[in-house]
Amino acid sequence: MKSIRNKKNIWNKTNNVVLRVDNIGLIYGKNIRILLDCGFENISRGRCKLKLKKKTKDTIDDLFIHSDKALMEVNVHYNLSDLNEILKYLSYKKNSSKKIKIQVKISDSIMTNYLGDLYISDKTKIKIESIEWDIPIM
Repeated sequence: MKSIRNKKNIWNKTNNVVLRVDNIGLIYGKNIRILLDCGFENISRGRCKLKLKKKTKDTIDDLFIHSDKALMEVNVHYNLSDLNEILKYLSYKKNSSKKIKIQVKISDSIMTNYLGDLYISDKTKIKIESIEWDIPIM
């Protein structure tokens, strides 16, 4: 009998998580926070809560993957003027039907198969190297 390799069990490493913004909220208080509810472009299931916060001396941008639910949490820190710029650009988006996409480059790789299933055995926290915004304006 010939053995056929199951594609579902072939895992590939990636250092990029591509998010699609579904909803945007703002918490305005002592500290401004922009909250984005996101889906994934390169992972098949789950959701992501992206929080943009004011940068302080000891903050680190990170991605946290839960092992007990299909949820990622991303924390990105900007100085106050950059947060205001992001809010301005997000407000321009209202005239376009295209979704905002965010590419998050992470320091350690995660594993996905050809279907986009994410392999995670335990909760994981990964440092973010960079973040790139694709905000359609027209």
